[in-house]
Amino acid sequence: MSVKHALLALLYQQPMHGYELGKQLALTFGNEWEVKPGQVASTLARLGEAGLAEWAPAEADGAPERKVYRLTAQGLAELRAWLLQPEVRDYHLGDAFYLKLVLSLVGGPVPPEQVLMAQRRELYQVLHRVTELRQHADVSTELPWVLLLDSAHLQEEDARRARDNGAKAAKVAPAVYDPVNDPVGAARADKHLAERAQPAAEVQS
Repeated sequence: MSVKHALLALLYQQPMHGYELGKQLALTFGNEWEVKPGQVASTLARLGEAGLAEWAPAEADGAPERKVYRLTAQGLAELRAWLLQPEVRDYHLGDAFYLKLVLSLVGGPVPPEQVLMAQRRELYQVLHRVTELRQHADVSTELPWVLLLDSAHLQEEDARRARDNGAKAAKVAPAVYDPVNDPVGAARADKHLAERAQPAAEVQS
């Protein structure tokens, strides 16, 4: 999560000093997101340097002087832009499951169907746990937790559908996938290697 934008959102509600902001983060997100006091302080300092927040000294009865931060117009614009920017999930081809699946297709001691089955069992267990937690959550008092569970449920459902599609594809794939005789895959690999070698060649020149 973005500590920077979380603090901007809290400052939009009202001016606060660092301790109040840390406490409000804990109240809002509970144990799902722990932000250390030092991280709050360093982020506030960077917000001030960037002109996204400004502070003024405030005295408390018998307490040391504190910096009370408030949101600037530039900070408000940054917060609005961040809230309206859609989040794209990071689908990448280098995660552990992808590596296992491809290597099992190439030829290994475990067929790809079993790799997919093991992953599918884990996904169903996760979905079951998330569903149980969601059923016992109170939206009136635990809204952030409920939203997190709903998001987790949607992600696991997407992952389950992807694994099911992978299982269907594995059934019609050759018994052993041969990347050498795959012209499309070979061309993609050649392009990837060429792109990786290009920066090195530029440095040497």
